[in-house]
Amino acid sequence: MTKPRGRTFEDVRVGETLPGYELPMTLTSVAAAAVATRDYQPVHHDVAWTQQMGSKTVFMNTHSTAGFIEKMVMEWAGPDAFMRRIAFKMGAPNYAGDSMKAKGTVTACHADTRVVEIDVAISNSIGDHATGTVSVTLP
Repeated sequence: MTKPRGRTFEDVRVGETLPGYELPMTLTSVAAAAVATRDYQPVHHDVAWTQQMGSKTVFMNTHSTAGFIEKMVMEWAGPDAFMRRIAFKMGAPNYAGDSMKAKGTVTACHADTRVVEIDVAISNSIGDHATGTVSVTLP
């Protein structure tokens, strides 16, 4: 039997914190992330249009937020993990020119299914951009 790559269920404890990360949100990164998810709405790439609509500047789209949450969890869990569920609610906009901080904490470990539940949050200078829960199955 091949040894799992990354974490195993036995490695994890409730209360464990995931290695978080911080990323600057530039106009280029916000626009590129939106294009990568095929979201061509002007609020994600057109500063003048977005400001005309009453917003400070362009901001990150929801699909990109999901991707950044998944990035944090899967880099911690490893390639043999299987993401079962990701659920989050949006809060403060993630504006270009700001920085986002991602963090996570293990809240439950279900031995019968090998599922680990993780509370996740992305915040910026305004407050919480996204908060939620991810469930991942570990080998």
